Amino acid sequence: MTILKNRHWNEKIVMAHLEEAAAIHRRLPEVKVAGYRCLWPETLRDDWERLYDAVNGANRLGPPMPPEVTYQESVMEWLRWLSPHHQRVVWMRANRIPWKILSDEFDRNKTTLWRDMNKGLTRISTMLCATEHTL
Repeated sequence: MTILKNRHWNEKIVMAHLEEAAAIHRRLPEVKVAGYRCLWPETLRDDWERLYDAVNGANRLGPPMPPEVTYQESVMEWLRWLSPHHQRVVWMRANRIPWKILSDEFDRNKTTLWRDMNKGLTRISTMLCATEHTL
């Protein structure tokens, strides 16, 4: 979970860091307005629902720890080096959005979006390699 220094960066390593940051981002709690709460009672679950969750592993991890949030924020800063289009494509792929949805969203071919994603990842990896040498 830490970003190592003096390392050769490539597209796969960058994408692995971005996917981990996206997983941490999904675990962040929702932003709620202070002073409001739900008045509905908690839903009671029967034995079959609890058994289903036990078999399929529907347990969700808790909120991320402060070092994980710091890591996620530092990885998301890498996206600032990209154009807004490349930012969206790379971040959506880090969140594992299917190519079909991306092609509908951007109205482009899968191959073109794949090329845009690789351009963004290459840009991030070259910037990381350049900053490693200046430290």
